[in-house]
Amino acid sequence: MTDSPASASLSQAALRGLACRCPRCGEGRLYAGFLTLRPSCDVCGLDYAFIDAGDGPAVFIIMIAGFIVVGAALVVEMKY
Repeated sequence: MTDSPASASLSQAALRGLACRCPRCGEGRLYAGFLTLRPSCDVCGLDYAFIDAGDGPAVFIIMIAGFIVVGAALVVEMKY
């Protein structure tokens, strides 16, 4: 752990989040499953309760999957 809790800049924390790592230390895993956040970081102990997104990620995945399925259904209908 090289950074203190207050030393992570906003861009650094965002990049760590995109890499699915702890926004504070960059070492601990962020997710326990596909869309399930861990309760806290295993390395630095940061509580992830402040980043609970509710149903946002699930809706985002449903929209992407729906776009793919409907697009595939339209292609199949046009081909056959």
